[in-house]
Amino acid sequence: IIAGPGTGKTRTLTHRIAHLIASHGATPEQCLAITFTNRAAREMRDRLEQLLPGSAARIPVMTFHALGHSILRQHADTLGLPASFRVANEAEAKAVLSETLKASGRQAAEDGEAYQKAMRARGLVDFDDLIRLPLDLLASHPELLTAYRERYRWISVDEFQDIDEDQYRLIRLLASADGNLCVIGDPDQAIYGFRGTDGLCFERFAQDFAGARTVELTWNYRSGKGILGASLQIVAPASRVEDRVLQALSEDDTKVVIHESPTDKAEAEFVTHTIERLIGGSTFFSMDSRRVDAGEEGSWSFSDFAVLYRTDAQAAALVEALARSGMPFQKRSHVPLAEAPSVREITAVMQDMDGALTPAQRLDRASMGLPPEARLAAQALRPIAARCRDTESFLSELAMASDADLWDPRAEAISLLTLHASKGLEFPVVFIAGVEDGL
Repeated sequence: IIAGPGTGKTRTLTHRIAHLIASHGATPEQCLAITFTNRAAREMRDRLEQLLPGSAARIPVMTFHALGHSILRQHADTLGLPASFRVANEAEAKAVLSETLKASGRQAAEDGEAYQKAMRARGLVDFDDLIRLPLDLLASHPELLTAYRERYRWISVDEFQDIDEDQYRLIRLLASADGNLCVIGDPDQAIYGFRGTDGLCFERFAQDFAGARTVELTWNYRSGKGILGASLQIVAPASRVEDRVLQALSEDDTKVVIHESPTDKAEAEFVTHTIERLIGGSTFFSMDSRRVDAGEEGSWSFSDFAVLYRTDAQAAALVEALARSGMPFQKRSHVPLAEAPSVREITAVMQDMDGALTPAQRLDRASMGLPPEARLAAQALRPIAARCRDTESFLSELAMASDADLWDPRAEAISLLTLHASKGLEFPVVFIAGVEDGL
């Protein structure tokens, strides 16, 4: 399914899964749904619960890496992994690699082999292993592959344009050429090229699954004609979808506003002042300084606003301006959650605690006496800790999550997000900062 931006990809996929179960005799356990972020997986589960109350919890909905992790957990012995293995965070993997390279002056291939041995000796796998090892396992054990094909007879993949080579191979293995496979995405939204993804995966899919039917979704649920028209103009020169069409379902006539600022600091001030004006003055300071008239009351709340940017480094000026104004905000990016300074501070304390404590108990005790930011992070980590049986599984979950997974839709705060972290979200008012050549 080729779906344009805002055309309800997740909605379409969840309805398809519900239809398979309700009308085609598929059992919930056999309908595997794969997406790319924990947040998207939660959204899909919520939608399925609305469509299939009572049986949605039995449908396996997970990210690619969570799928790989579950396969490794079930077949650790076959792969020579200890039962207590865990996923290393980025810092741990880099430390092991650094030690390996210092210890040997051998060729790169040998260094790679030494790195893998060093990781296994510590009971660790890295992020890439979560796809590579299950791929090797299924390719070399036909009986296991047959069992997984029988277990997951209907497979659905969301955001297909974000798939990389190994992930594609894993799907290709799990779904035979005549299998029940549905993928949905938009080649023009392939933004993870730096991670090895390629929008050409749709053409490859058409070749590998020659009987597949293509459906194009063109109705946009989010934006009006002005926004869609501007979007099409930007995408058209490099579009991989011939004669791209997007039709606005919304009657909203909002236009794109272009504002030029001399510096990033001036841009941040413009964003801050504009939000204050639309809200109607969030602080006495904004009215005392006459930045906002006291009578200029708006109907917006802080959670209605998002400020997006290409890279996390751009956030500094925005954070400074918003903090000075006294307006609440939450900043999220697509960096690994385990690499966030406050999270690293918490996990370092947790690992030194009594082994008899549950992850949730360790988390509560670790957050005591820490700075306010770390305590807030601990609160956000509680839903993860609650579902983990031990510290190893908790640390593995963190290693597979991103900072964006902590974004709280209920928070009465302005959202500062990288473009990658904002995928799939909706806001009434959006600023895109730093739209300039080279950035």
